[in-house]
Order: sequence, then C-alpha cells, then structure tokens
Amino acid sequence: MFDFILNFKEHRDKRIYSKSKIKDLDVEVSKEIKKIKENDENDLLNIINKKEEKIIVYHTSLDKEEKFGLFLIKLKIINKKGIVLNRVRLSAIYKSEVDIELCDIEVFGENSGRGYGSILLNSLIEFAKENSIQKITGWISYADSDHFDKLASFYKKHDFNVIWHDDINNSNKATDIYWDNSEHKGLCGEGKFPNQSN
Repeated sequence: MFDFILNFKEHRDKRIYSKSKIKDLDVEVSKEIKKIKENDENDLLNIINKKEEKIIVYHTSLDKEEKFGLFLIKLKIINKKGIVLNRVRLSAIYKSEVDIELCDIEVFGENSGRGYGSILLNSLIEFAKENSIQKITGWISYADSDHFDKLASFYKKHDFNVIWHDDINNSNKATDIYWDNSEHKGLCGEGKFPNQSN
C-alpha cells in the first residue's frame, strides 16, 4: 500500500512527456486544438506562447447536459520534448448562475514554479468576467500549512481577498478566499467578506 502511494507521488511529481519529440510546435498545436474541439464538452479559451512552450487553455464541462455544475480548466503544454502528460488543471463548481467555487488547482512537482497556476487562475477569472460571474470563492486547507504564505501571496496577487480563520479546531478551512467582480473588487487583502459583520 505504501509503495503505491510513494510511486504515485513520484509519478505525479516527475514531468512526463509523450514518447515522440516534436519538430514543429505550430503543427502540433493545430492537431491538439482539433482534438479538443472534436469533443463538444470542451471550449477553447486561449493559446499562450511561453518561452519554448505553447500552452492550450481549455474549459471542460464534466456533464454537458447540466448547464451549471463541476467544470475544469485544463492546460495542454507542448514543447520540443513532447506533450506534457501530467495533469495540470483547475477544478471549480457553479454554486449558482453568478457564483463559482474554486475547488482545486493541480500543479505538482516539476510542473511547479513555471507559471501554470497563474495561467489557470487568470483563465478562471477571465471566464468569470465573460460569463457575468459576480464572485469566485474558495478556501485554503490546513493541509497546506507548510506553504500558507506562498498561497496567500498567490491569491492576493490575483486580486483575491484572503480571510484567515481564528478557529484552529476547524479541520479543513484555514482561510476563505474571495474574488469579487463588482465595483468593490479593488479591495483585496486580508479582511471580511463584503457585508459581513464582525
């Protein structure tokens, strides 16, 4: 059992590429875009040129019959070594027609520190703006206590409020995070949610 967990973590953290190297990035990007568009659950959001990589950003609804539900924003990362096979994605869920809850950002190991988390979060924010979403909420878990400062800085950099909890007995939530698309959006940092009393 423990061997499986260690192997999973090692596999998840090591950057893994498709078997074939890529000679022409633009040709490969065109092929991958075609594959993405063939699935009617996918919507192409953006193509980003980043150093020696091309990154395709796309939105996937997990249940195409359900208008508001769980969805993913995924990155398809392509460079000369191949296509990165590791999962690099953000998961979120509609809480209502105007409210999204951020569930998770999955960027691990050798994929960390490359700006992919920012691409995912910026893509979610742009998606929210384009779809008249008023707020994005979420939270930081106590499981992430070894890098609270880094996470708080990351969310603040993207105009999220970070609201720390006083209750350390709460087994999950250390903070709430909150992004507001209304006229009060400019007030980011630590504090209370808008209209929340002391």
